Amino acid sequence: MKNSKISSNLILFLGCILTFTACEREAEHNHSNASEITLTINSPTASQEFEAGDTVKITGVIDATEDMHGYEVHLTRLSDNTEVMNKAFGTHAKHYDIIESFINDGVVHSDMSLEIVAIVDHSGNKTSKKVQFHCHEK
Repeated sequence: MKNSKISSNLILFLGCILTFTACEREAEHNHSNASEITLTINSPTASQEFEAGDTVKITGVIDATEDMHGYEVHLTRLSDNTEVMNKAFGTHAKHYDIIESFINDGVVHSDMSLEIVAIVDHSGNKTSKKVQFHCHEK
């Protein structure tokens, strides 16, 4: 009788664990697909030029039908492939307003690449958009 009760409790416990684990995995699959995300870069615009000392305003919007897991902002100086900005934000949301800034220090004359990455889920699925602009030196 005791062994039967212990076995029943063990089976019930394992059943609960499997149920919760299965539900957790199922929820993971309900996150946005890359095709359900709208990513817009408002500024800077393609080929826009900035003089030394200018502030480059980085703005954009990311929208999705389901919660995303965050976003990243990468700014790379293309003349030497130096990443001059790398920011990551890990809040769960369906909408992000991107508002950042970068000051052109004027040290290097270079094209710049801005990439905004929407992180779709915990599995590492992402979608991104890029724009290139130009920074003049002093």
